[in-house]
Amino acid sequence: MRHTASGRTRKPDSDPIALLSARRSPIFTATFIAEPGLEFGDHRQLVDPRVGLGINGPVDRNKSGRRAPIRLGLIGTGPLIDKVRQWLSRCQGEVEPIRRSVVRGQTVTRRTDPAVVPTFPGIQAVFNTEFVLSDQHVETLTSAEVTEVRDNFDVYEPRVTRMGEILGRRLAVLADKSTVPDVVLVALPSELRKLCTTPTRHKRRGRHPRTLSDILRTSLAKDASTGQLNLLDVAAANHIPVDEGEQENVVLHSALKIHGMRANLPTQLLWEGTLDGIGVEDDATCAWNICSGIYYKANNELWRLTGLTANSCFVGLSFYRDRRDESLRCCVAQAFSDRGEGLVIRSEAFAWRNDHEKAPHLTREMASALLRSVLDAYYDHVKVHPGRVVLHKWQRFWPEERAGFEDALKSAAVHSHDFVSFGSRGVRFYRAGNEPPLRGTYIALREGEGLLYTRGYVPFLRRYPGMRVPRPLEILEHHGSASMTQIAQEILALTKLDWNTTMFAGKEPITTAFAWEVGQILSEFPPNAEPKRSYRFYM
Repeated sequence: MRHTASGRTRKPDSDPIALLSARRSPIFTATFIAEPGLEFGDHRQLVDPRVGLGINGPVDRNKSGRRAPIRLGLIGTGPLIDKVRQWLSRCQGEVEPIRRSVVRGQTVTRRTDPAVVPTFPGIQAVFNTEFVLSDQHVETLTSAEVTEVRDNFDVYEPRVTRMGEILGRRLAVLADKSTVPDVVLVALPSELRKLCTTPTRHKRRGRHPRTLSDILRTSLAKDASTGQLNLLDVAAANHIPVDEGEQENVVLHSALKIHGMRANLPTQLLWEGTLDGIGVEDDATCAWNICSGIYYKANNELWRLTGLTANSCFVGLSFYRDRRDESLRCCVAQAFSDRGEGLVIRSEAFAWRNDHEKAPHLTREMASALLRSVLDAYYDHVKVHPGRVVLHKWQRFWPEERAGFEDALKSAAVHSHDFVSFGSRGVRFYRAGNEPPLRGTYIALREGEGLLYTRGYVPFLRRYPGMRVPRPLEILEHHGSASMTQIAQEILALTKLDWNTTMFAGKEPITTAFAWEVGQILSEFPPNAEPKRSYRFYM
């Protein structure tokens, strides 16, 4: 002990080296969850979508009820129509994982590691069917239409809206044919992409661009609130409607999907750069993803998850802002059965005003009504009531939300449920060596809380198929009867249920992975119109 000037005793300083090197028992436990399997043709199981499809084909390959052959429609400019035909012809045979990029004006090609991206065997070899494109299902965009979009609109929103209207008219023509295509390909030139889209900068959940019309509307609303009059109606001068009954589109992809739903035609957007194969993914990856997406959008089945509890319903909740009224927030529910059927349900609009909580929540009555709608839609499609409901969302559950959901489950005689909320506080773990944690590593923090590495080193691939340090998915809370191990197993399995891509797995479960994208489409949906419930119309 040491004495200070005041005569008090003071404990000696701790040795920092001894403190850091002291062996202490961890306050958390880490377990490894085996990679979930996928079922393909002939009931064969593998863990990789591409390898499984390449060897065994889709799960409905030999079933009589599937849609085969698949009739394609095509909308595009003359040159791109030829490119689409050439691309489809190339996909009849093997497509190697060749990637192209432009360096100093020269096109450089390199082959992607086949262990990560296997060769695409061909449409017939993979799907045991043909993609048929007949002349009667081809609609050509004229140069006058492209010029109109390019030259007659100086503001972003009217340009996107006009492009959507042009595509909508062509979709309506295809829908009136005596033989209707199963899926419509929409091929657009790079010129229109620059005019009608905004860079995402690789952000998964980006915001809508703040366009000139947004700025003008905000300015007009501010002036109106203070009683300020405008000598010049800048909104009318720039062709910007301010009537709440009217609505323009911000995202071309959303506009295309909305018009596709009106025509009852699933769509697949193809940009010129994708067809040229320059500056995008390698040729094999494009063939795998696009052809698999077309097959699923034609109302077919690619693969199924194995190991999930039978007769389960997995629901993802997300909130979006209705563009017709910025004060309104609505809720999207994406329901997936254990067999993979995907449904989209939206709640009634509601106002959210809370000074202490920015994240919106449902009232007890709205939560009950929404989940009852999900259960009714599930019964309509699957013909049985679920025996168990699992709810995923990115905000914590409020007590009255939980009570509302439990009311709906009780009224439907569903006796088993689990409510799981996700978050991201930046917590990470590292392991010894040069590789990140294994995909499937689950770290329990406290009761009902943990971290799940949905991305990481994949033993099947013998590598980490990523570019940055992986971040775990954080489970903030869990309410229900299942163990946390089962909850983590199901989340890991649902990361492999994205039919919009054939990559090994995603970061989020499918229940929440596309809730934001679906919400953006619904946010631009016209009033008094009922969106489609099938997930294939939103992909």
